[in-house]
Amino acid sequence: MLALWHSWLCRGLFVDGSAFLLNIVRHEWFFDFYPPRLYAMIVAQLPIMTAVTLGQTDLHVLARLLSFGLFGLPTLLYTLALVRARREPVLLAVLIAAIGAIFFTTSFFIVGEYNSAYPLALLVAVRLVTTERLTIGDGLFLLALSALAVRTYEVLIYLGPLLALMVLWQVWRMPRRPIVASALHVATVACFIAATVVAVDSVVHPYSEEHLAETYFAALNFWQNLQFDFAFGAVMIVAVWALVRPEHLLGTAPYRWASIIVALLALSPLLALSDTLVRPLAKSQYVARTVSGVIVATMVIFIWCYSAARFRNWRARVILRNPTAGQRLLGFACLVLLAVLPSDILLTLSWDSFLKTFRGTVVARSGIIAFEDTPLSHPPGFLMVENWVLSTQSLVLRSKYEDGIVTTPKGFSDWVPFPPLEPPNIGRFYWRD
Repeated sequence: MLALWHSWLCRGLFVDGSAFLLNIVRHEWFFDFYPPRLYAMIVAQLPIMTAVTLGQTDLHVLARLLSFGLFGLPTLLYTLALVRARREPVLLAVLIAAIGAIFFTTSFFIVGEYNSAYPLALLVAVRLVTTERLTIGDGLFLLALSALAVRTYEVLIYLGPLLALMVLWQVWRMPRRPIVASALHVATVACFIAATVVAVDSVVHPYSEEHLAETYFAALNFWQNLQFDFAFGAVMIVAVWALVRPEHLLGTAPYRWASIIVALLALSPLLALSDTLVRPLAKSQYVARTVSGVIVATMVIFIWCYSAARFRNWRARVILRNPTAGQRLLGFACLVLLAVLPSDILLTLSWDSFLKTFRGTVVARSGIIAFEDTPLSHPPGFLMVENWVLSTQSLVLRSKYEDGIVTTPKGFSDWVPFPPLEPPNIGRFYWRD
């Protein structure tokens, strides 16, 4: 339901999303500018491309369909993983914790393909550890996921080898290895290796050296994402406690301490009442995306170790297989997910208000509109502003050719997609309420 709501409010237009929409309608084709992420891009853009092919010209409808595709792919992957793990409380808890602590704290920038790479890895891991024999059905399913992973995101530079090893482990541990099913699993391994090669090449020969450097330094600022800090902090308390004193998971002590941080997470939207930037921020979610990949890899390793017979005597595993401990862990994961929802709702409503204000500004005036002369330059609107994309967002929000275009702030000299005085022609495509 949240994915549908986010799509309806066009959250996919945040930052790069409006550039995606503009390029799709200009060329009436997929926006596939970055080969290392090509497959995830194409899958996410299928809903909007279907509508464009059928003659839809309402940018409002197309923005919702673009958002639906961007949210739909990771939502589908997480849902399939949850369904697969529904009878395993501990695995279910890991997945729900990932949704709460990672997806909901880093997905405001939903156009980023990492949002799909992470649930894909978790889905593969859960699928592997919940299978008792090699089947053609499992082989085809895993092969499809690994083929998608070949060009999804740079994070496959380490998730690729990890998942390839898990698939090989799956084949090795089975007492029977039917030829066709085994061949499909081997092909899956080949795809994950190919994904690793593509990811390595994308880092060695990046699309932009400057962007790669910015990504590296942004990764060190993950702490600026308040939602992520609280959600991950709560999960870490329980995770470390499980490693050091696993028997305490049969009681409530770890969860009582972690619940303090969970409560702060749930109450964090109240910080928006202040004038400081210590609050849930949409743009801050982007900086936590890289470290989130490391956390997902750790979760995959835990899923593997928890399910492997070799670790049957691991104390944490023994405790967690106790129904009481498993149910407590699952309940805590659900609590984390519920606690992150208020901030997600706050940010989504803020985006909806920003988009309405932006559109009102564009349709009320014609020609070039100075950013400083708009309500977007004042709180709370400026919290959603990304300078380089203002002209693009203006163009897709226009209801007629004469509507205005908001320029970048004074003093901004970085790259912009097009000069405001020379907007690209998008023909019959306009935003309609």
